[in-house]
Amino acid sequence: MEVSNLIRLVVNKEIVPSQKGRGRRGYRNVPRTRTLVYQRLKGFNDCQLIRHLKANPKIRRNLDLRCVPDRSRLSRWKEQYSELLIQVFNQLSEIIQLMIPTELLIIDSTPLVDGEDPDAKVGFYSRGAFKGFKTHLSVNQLGLPLKAILTTGNKHDSPFLLELLVSGKLALADAGYDSEANRKACREKGVKPVIAKNRRRSKKRLWTPKILKKKRYIVEQFNAIIKKAMDKCWQKIRGVKRKTSAVFASLSAILITAIDGVLCNEEKLREFSKFRV
Repeated sequence: MEVSNLIRLVVNKEIVPSQKGRGRRGYRNVPRTRTLVYQRLKGFNDCQLIRHLKANPKIRRNLDLRCVPDRSRLSRWKEQYSELLIQVFNQLSEIIQLMIPTELLIIDSTPLVDGEDPDAKVGFYSRGAFKGFKTHLSVNQLGLPLKAILTTGNKHDSPFLLELLVSGKLALADAGYDSEANRKACREKGVKPVIAKNRRRSKKRLWTPKILKKKRYIVEQFNAIIKKAMDKCWQKIRGVKRKTSAVFASLSAILITAIDGVLCNEEKLREFSKFRV
C-alpha cells in the first residue's frame, strides 16, 4: 500500500483525539499528526518534506492537508504535538498487542547523543559518559515497541521500569533495573520478572539469566532500528519537546509498518525502509 494511504487508514479520528473548543480548526489534529508521522516514515528533513508535498498534490489530499506547511509551522507542530504523538503511539501499541499477544517483554534504554542541545544532560551508559537524552523502551518478542519514554541523559533506568510494563508472560531486563521494587511491580502486573543481578547492589557475583542472554539482542537490535528510523534528526532540532515528537513519530511509523505487515501476512514487520526513497 502507498505510504500516505496507509497512514490515512491507520492514523484516523479513532486514533487521534478530537480537538476541543470552537472556531477555526486550522490544519486540525489528524492531518498534522499524519504529516509528522509521514515525515519520519519517509525519512525526510523539513525542506525535503515541503518539496515533496508541493510536488505531490495527491499525497497532500491523502494526508488531508489543505496546503503545504512551511518550516516554521512544522517546527511549531513538533513543539505543540509531542503529547499527542505519545497518545497516538500508545493507541497503536494497544492495536499491536491485540494483533500479536505479548509473550516476552524486553526492557532497555539507548542514548541519543546531542551535546549542542541546551536541554541535554550528562549521563552514563555501557561505553561511558555522554551528553544528550535517553529513550527508554520495552519491546515484544518480535522486537516491536510497546512502551517508550524520552528523558534527559542523566536519568537512571531503574525508576522507569514500571511505566514500561505491559501484560505478558516474562519481563526481561538487565542489571540496571535490579531492585525488589521492580520485581514486585512485575508480579503485580502479572508478569514474571527476569532481571539480572547488579553486583554493586547485592555485593555478589554478577548474574545474568540464560533467557536474558539469549533474547537481549532483540531490544539491542531495535535500539539500532529506532536510531536508523530517526536518521539523526534528533540532532537537528532543539528542545526536549521537539525531540519527543521525533522519537514518538518514528515509533509510530514503525508500528504502522508492522500493522501493514500483519495485514499483508509479511514476516518482516519492522521493514520501515521499504517506504523510503
